Amino acid sequence: MSDNPHQANDHPGRDPADDWSGLENLWQEQVRPVPAGTEIIRHVRRQERRLRINAGLEWLVAIALVTFALVRLFSAASTENILLATVILLLVVWALNFSITNRRGLMEPHGESVQAYMDLALLRLQRRRRGVRFAWLLYAVEISIFILWELAERFGAIDTGFNLLSPSALVTVLAITAVMVAWSLFVWRQTGREKRVIHSLSP
Repeated sequence: MSDNPHQANDHPGRDPADDWSGLENLWQEQVRPVPAGTEIIRHVRRQERRLRINAGLEWLVAIALVTFALVRLFSAASTENILLATVILLLVVWALNFSITNRRGLMEPHGESVQAYMDLALLRLQRRRRGVRFAWLLYAVEISIFILWELAERFGAIDTGFNLLSPSALVTVLAITAVMVAWSLFVWRQTGREKRVIHSLSP
């Protein structure tokens, strides 16, 4: 029997470095961030990039429409052009007001918890669907204005040279409607899929 008590506890052939490696791995597992929390934060950041891109595109479209209305107005200040410019400006203001209001509170979570990020991600999906519904409302209003415009022209109130029942006008309306339907279905399916993914990441 050895007189040294430390020698009695030694394990022959075992490298002390293995013990340190095991302790280091255990410590790393304890401080590793929650995978669900990390993933939901990444998801929110991706949503934020899409929000900024969409906002930029909407402002570009608004600027283009306002420019068209003003050019049309100043090129010939007729009653028809004044009416057209007024309608375009009112619709643009309405759409931008909705866009700004619909994005309110969507940029930052109300806390740094996983639940706060989940709530923000789900709220953004709800607002995207609200945007689709507003787009259809805006489209219906525009079609109604064109119909009223057509009726006013037929009764001789104004003369714009526009014919809603012409083949080119009907094809344009049908094409825009088809694009609207395809876009709406895409957004609805994408938001539904994202909602399921977000719920699956719930800690």
